[in-house]
Amino acid sequence: MKIFTLSFDDGVTQDRRFIGLLKKYGLTCTFNVNSALLGTEGEVITGKNQSRVPHNKVEACEVASLYDGFEVAVHTRTHPMLTGLSDADILEQVVGDSVTLSSLAGYPVLGMAYPGGHPNYDRLVVDLLRKYTKIRYARTIVDTYALEFPSDFLLWNPSAHILDGRADGLIDEFCAAQGDSLLYLWGHTYEMDVDDGWERAERVLSRLANIKDAVCMTNMQVWEYAHK
Repeated sequence: MKIFTLSFDDGVTQDRRFIGLLKKYGLTCTFNVNSALLGTEGEVITGKNQSRVPHNKVEACEVASLYDGFEVAVHTRTHPMLTGLSDADILEQVVGDSVTLSSLAGYPVLGMAYPGGHPNYDRLVVDLLRKYTKIRYARTIVDTYALEFPSDFLLWNPSAHILDGRADGLIDEFCAAQGDSLLYLWGHTYEMDVDDGWERAERVLSRLANIKDAVCMTNMQVWEYAHK
């Protein structure tokens, strides 16, 4: 089967606009949320010109309604670099986020994306997730530029960032692929506020929606497909 999946981090208010685009093209997606930061405001520097853009988090009260029909996943409670934490703090960040998001979303939240810049995980972090949590998958930010299913879902490397210039070529390759293949695009919706990001992202979504022999799944649906 040809599958593509999308994943966006931080639970920012730009997700609202992006969800409108997803609904326009009939696509689903996974959103990775920091539960302890919900409702907070901030700014981040991004883009070619290092522009300041809003980094405001959605409100806790809108998680269920905003992400209805999509997947909510763990991004840790407060977005720390897990590699610098104690074992107990790593588990508190991950399990605490899962518990809170499960309550807000109304279903068990068992997927995850590692927070922070690369390297945002190490062997200790992965082993703790595997041994002490119910997390089923955890996405890195290490782009493979390939169309392969992960050998270890707790070290799930995506294909490419949605705004990466090489994404178009990967989509071409995905369109031509025969048999099982997986295209995984990821990013942050706040990044679309600069460098014509919204127009570029919509072009990608439009292309994906028009691939007739491919299925769009959430990250968890991909995990479930691979574990049938």
